[in-house]
Amino acid sequence: MAAKPKHISRKMLSSDERIIIETRPSAWLYMKAAFFSAIVAIIALVLWAWPWIDGAPEIPYLSDLYADADYGDYVQLAFLALFVILAVFFLYKWLKWGSTVYAATDERIITQRGILNKHIEDIPLGMITNIDLSQSIGKRALGYGTVVFSTKGLTAGRPPDIIWDGVPDPYAIRRKLQEVMDVRQKPGA
Repeated sequence: MAAKPKHISRKMLSSDERIIIETRPSAWLYMKAAFFSAIVAIIALVLWAWPWIDGAPEIPYLSDLYADADYGDYVQLAFLALFVILAVFFLYKWLKWGSTVYAATDERIITQRGILNKHIEDIPLGMITNIDLSQSIGKRALGYGTVVFSTKGLTAGRPPDIIWDGVPDPYAIRRKLQEVMDVRQKPGA
């Protein structure tokens, strides 16, 4: 059991509340498109800088475009613009992943999202009726899954389920939370 929260502000917790689980979603879930964009961005940066690389071989068609006085500069600017756009996309996805935190205490579960604007959702453990788990074959191979907390219906416009998507080791998380919920329901046992 974690003694001190790493990502959830201590101000959010009551004085006797303990963190049981604190994790982030799998980076692969948030970053697969970002990794692809990073590869394409690096290729675009190399193609933009190609004319200034000493001893670089000619690339068919591209070298001819660069030599064309009318379009060569535009082609280079297009590669540079592509690099900038994809770099910004990568940074956005990285920050979105880094700002998503799933936590569970001995009193509630907490979901925190948001880069600039924070959206924090917490549900008392007493309102949770089921903890469901799902894993596709791909998620099983990568060691993560989806944990769904079903609650006792709609409250204040909230959906009836809280979903933690891309959770590493979902079986361990489900087991820990089930143990905490069992202790809360049967304190004398």
